[in-house]
Amino acid sequence: MDRLITTVYASTLSQILDEEGQNLAEATTVEGVVQGIVNIALPVAGIVALILFVIAGYKMITSQGNPDKLKDAKDMITNAVIGLVFILLSVGILVLISNMFNLGAFS
Repeated sequence: MDRLITTVYASTLSQILDEEGQNLAEATTVEGVVQGIVNIALPVAGIVALILFVIAGYKMITSQGNPDKLKDAKDMITNAVIGLVFILLSVGILVLISNMFNLGAFS
Protein backbone atom coordinates (compact mmCIF):
# COMPACT_ATOMS: atom_id res chain seq x y z
CA MET A 1 0.00 0.00 0.00
CA ASP A 2 2.92 2.36 0.63
CA ARG A 3 3.94 2.06 -3.04
CA LEU A 4 0.77 3.85 -4.12
CA ILE A 5 1.43 6.88 -1.94
CA THR A 6 4.25 9.19 -2.91
CA THR A 7 5.25 12.22 -0.91
CA VAL A 8 5.98 15.26 -3.05
CA TYR A 9 7.83 18.21 -1.62
CA ALA A 10 7.80 21.72 -3.06
CA SER A 11 11.47 21.53 -3.93
CA THR A 12 10.84 18.51 -6.17
CA LEU A 13 7.93 19.95 -8.15
CA SER A 14 10.21 21.60 -10.70
CA GLN A 15 11.91 18.26 -11.31
CA ILE A 16 8.76 16.48 -12.45
CA LEU A 17 9.24 15.37 -16.04
CA ASP A 18 6.71 14.60 -18.71
CA GLU A 19 6.84 11.53 -20.93
CA GLU A 20 9.35 13.08 -23.33
CA GLY A 21 11.76 13.92 -20.52
CA GLN A 22 11.17 17.65 -20.75
CA ASN A 23 10.63 19.74 -17.65
CA LEU A 24 7.00 20.72 -17.19
CA ALA A 25 8.11 24.14 -16.00
CA GLU A 26 8.86 24.94 -19.67
CA ALA A 27 5.12 25.23 -20.27
CA THR A 28 5.24 28.73 -18.80
CA THR A 29 7.50 30.03 -21.58
CA VAL A 30 6.17 31.21 -24.93
CA GLU A 31 7.90 28.33 -26.68
CA GLY A 32 6.34 25.83 -24.33
CA VAL A 33 2.86 27.27 -24.76
CA VAL A 34 3.10 27.29 -28.57
CA GLN A 35 4.46 23.76 -28.61
CA GLY A 36 1.72 22.64 -26.22
CA ILE A 37 -0.98 24.13 -28.45
CA VAL A 38 0.42 22.39 -31.51
CA ASN A 39 0.85 19.09 -29.69
CA ILE A 40 -2.81 19.19 -28.67
CA ALA A 41 -4.43 20.78 -31.73
CA LEU A 42 -3.11 18.48 -34.44
CA PRO A 43 -4.10 15.11 -32.97
CA VAL A 44 -7.49 16.41 -31.82
CA ALA A 45 -8.19 17.93 -35.25
CA GLY A 46 -7.24 14.71 -36.99
CA ILE A 47 -9.40 12.57 -34.71
CA VAL A 48 -12.41 14.90 -34.99
CA ALA A 49 -12.07 15.10 -38.79
CA LEU A 50 -11.88 11.31 -39.02
CA ILE A 51 -14.99 10.93 -36.86
CA LEU A 52 -16.86 13.49 -38.98
CA PHE A 53 -15.82 11.70 -42.19
CA VAL A 54 -17.09 8.39 -40.82
CA ILE A 55 -20.40 9.90 -39.69
CA ALA A 56 -20.84 11.69 -43.04
CA GLY A 57 -20.02 8.50 -44.93
CA TYR A 58 -22.59 6.60 -42.88
CA LYS A 59 -25.18 9.31 -43.59
CA MET A 60 -24.33 9.15 -47.29
CA ILE A 61 -24.69 5.38 -47.41
CA THR A 62 -27.98 5.39 -45.50
CA SER A 63 -29.48 8.31 -47.44
CA GLN A 64 -31.15 5.85 -49.86
CA GLY A 65 -31.12 8.43 -52.62
CA ASN A 66 -32.88 11.09 -50.58
CA PRO A 67 -31.44 14.37 -51.89
CA ASP A 68 -31.82 16.19 -48.55
CA LYS A 69 -29.93 13.54 -46.59
CA LEU A 70 -27.28 13.30 -49.31
CA LYS A 71 -26.80 17.08 -49.28
CA ASP A 72 -26.51 17.01 -45.48
CA ALA A 73 -23.77 14.35 -45.68
CA LYS A 74 -21.89 16.28 -48.39
CA ASP A 75 -22.11 19.46 -46.31
CA MET A 76 -20.72 17.60 -43.31
CA ILE A 77 -17.74 16.38 -45.36
CA THR A 78 -17.16 19.89 -46.68
CA ASN A 79 -17.27 21.36 -43.17
CA ALA A 80 -14.89 18.70 -41.87
CA VAL A 81 -12.38 19.47 -44.62
CA ILE A 82 -12.67 23.22 -44.03
CA GLY A 83 -12.17 22.75 -40.29
CA LEU A 84 -9.13 20.53 -40.79
CA VAL A 85 -7.59 23.01 -43.24
CA PHE A 86 -8.28 25.83 -40.77
CA ILE A 87 -6.46 23.98 -37.98
CA LEU A 88 -3.52 23.13 -40.25
CA LEU A 89 -3.25 26.75 -41.42
CA SER A 90 -3.40 27.93 -37.81
CA VAL A 91 -0.53 25.63 -36.90
CA GLY A 92 1.35 26.87 -39.96
CA ILE A 93 0.89 30.46 -38.79
CA LEU A 94 2.13 29.52 -35.33
CA VAL A 95 5.23 27.92 -36.85
CA LEU A 96 5.79 30.97 -39.06
CA ILE A 97 5.48 33.37 -36.10
CA SER A 98 7.75 31.17 -34.02
CA ASN A 99 10.40 31.19 -36.74
CA MET A 100 10.04 34.92 -37.41
CA PHE A 101 10.65 35.84 -33.79
CA ASN A 102 13.26 33.09 -33.23
CA LEU A 103 11.24 31.52 -30.44
CA GLY A 104 12.74 28.13 -31.12
CA ALA A 105 9.51 26.22 -30.48
CA PHE A 106 9.85 24.26 -33.72
CA SER A 107 13.59 24.02 -34.16
